[in-house]
Amino acid sequence: MKKIALALLLITLASVGIAQACGDSIYDIQTTPSLVGTLGVPCDVIVTATRSNGFYGQQVTTAVNPNGEYSGIWVYTGTDMGYVPGDIISVCGEIKEFFDLTELDIPAAGLYGYTLKTGSGAPLAPHVVDAATLAADGEPWESVQITIPDGMEVPVGFDLGFGEWNAIALDGTPVRFDDYWYDFLNVMEGQCYNNATGIYNYSFDNFKLEPFVDGIPIVDCAVGVEELTMGALKAMYR
Repeated sequence: MKKIALALLLITLASVGIAQACGDSIYDIQTTPSLVGTLGVPCDVIVTATRSNGFYGQQVTTAVNPNGEYSGIWVYTGTDMGYVPGDIISVCGEIKEFFDLTELDIPAAGLYGYTLKTGSGAPLAPHVVDAATLAADGEPWESVQITIPDGMEVPVGFDLGFGEWNAIALDGTPVRFDDYWYDFLNVMEGQCYNNATGIYNYSFDNFKLEPFVDGIPIVDCAVGVEELTMGALKAMYR
């Protein structure tokens, strides 16, 4: 009987959470500091990438953030939920600033915490954000799936330690990378990239791109590196 009562309680709590979710948005969570420490319950979160202890998700652009700023969030679950890019998830977690990274912490929400898959669709295309824009202010793009369209080259002294490295864009802007998905052993001095796609992450006091396994097209520097156009990017996701 106690098990049945607990199950009913959990169903009730989940139902309440989902009902509240439709009033929340990732944009509000990312831009409203007073929400830290409260429950965040966004629905229609589309998975963009997964890790062993959680996933990154985004909501589609709206009139409030037509360019995609503040549309991404890291959802800490403590375990691999088996989600894949394109899955649509309802979430209830405590809003936290984990070493200045905004996240939804599911375990911290206790009985109220949950993730619930409500559907699945095509993976989202990345937002195109140039290196200079990111260098000026990376905060709007925290946890967002992006493509940096600039051509860039891996310089002398590229190794920043702990699997991080940098490349220099054609306009001279440095771009910092990390190796959660991409194999750092593939990085070599003098390589040229046409562009780079992944999740724009914040950790250890720095913004950096976590490129996907296949997120860096390496080209022959001798033939030059060209910036990726919006039309070319759209063609990749048709």
